Amino acid sequence: MAVRKKLLQGSAAGAARTIIRGLLADLVRARRGLTQRKNADSVHDFRVALRRVRSILRAFRTALPLPKGLRRRLRRLARATDESRNLETWQAWIAEANQLTARQREGVSWLQARLRNRRRSADARTRRQITKWFGRARDGLRQISAGGGPKAGPQKAAASVRRAVRTGALVLSRQLGQVSSMRDREPIHAARIAAKRLRYLLEEFAEELPEAGGILIKLEKLQGILGEVHDAHVFADQLRAALAETGEQRARMVNEKLLPWPGAGGTTERAAPPGARVGLLALARRLRRHGESRFEQLRAEWLEGQAAELVVRLGQLSIESSGESGRPDLNRRLPAPKAGALPD
Repeated sequence: MAVRKKLLQGSAAGAARTIIRGLLADLVRARRGLTQRKNADSVHDFRVALRRVRSILRAFRTALPLPKGLRRRLRRLARATDESRNLETWQAWIAEANQLTARQREGVSWLQARLRNRRRSADARTRRQITKWFGRARDGLRQISAGGGPKAGPQKAAASVRRAVRTGALVLSRQLGQVSSMRDREPIHAARIAAKRLRYLLEEFAEELPEAGGILIKLEKLQGILGEVHDAHVFADQLRAALAETGEQRARMVNEKLLPWPGAGGTTERAAPPGARVGLLALARRLRRHGESRFEQLRAEWLEGQAAELVVRLGQLSIESSGESGRPDLNRRLPAPKAGALPD
């Protein structure tokens, strides 16, 4: 990475533009890898690059207004990759299943074939949507990184980063405070996003904030365990759908025996084998054990101690520019984020 001046000492708009220039190069490179399909991690790389861009734009949104429609296009690009990413992770988790009987393996193999077909369709859809939306989003980012677009505000970089960290810490604390069991899906997901945004923001200023090193390690660990719990929720959705499909196929078979006349339509997917449900139920039991063990890890390591310590450390983080002093007051009340505004 090229050496750059201390961004916290300058304007918020200047800092944001400098960071976006570097992130845009990463995003374009990831986009190229996604198109060429030479890298197995291309979807992941594109998603991470996109998240970093969006996190910086969010942190500096009051100092650096965006060209009209840019935020919407970036959000669409992020959502375009969701299904491919979820299916990729789900396939990897299923591939680790072992100690299955031959009958259970037959059902798991059917599910894997089903997911491969869905993944091919999802990947093709992702590429089409990115081709459709990426160009204008890239041009908008180039415009703001070059100093174009709406007039920037007068804020200092340190003030914008300080406020973003303080707000993020409060959101993280509020969301984790609502988590008490695996049933608390929404606050778990929202806490994961809050931790991710804090991490991506602070990583850009790690050289200027030596105190942030330990905080970043903790944010990454917290993000990881929250991500595993979130993935268990997403996998459960996929498994419920597969179980429902086997039930529907069983009902169709019974109907065809009772009423063997041609129906109005058919199915193009490979029918589930007779023992498919046995394999899916084995996966469901394994998923429940996995999800609950990860949640217990979240509870023991974070909800009962480290999370509160992390929020305090974020509040004590000294983010200053030349001529500034003092630390953010984490206890100062801020307006609660709008409902549904966080996980975008």
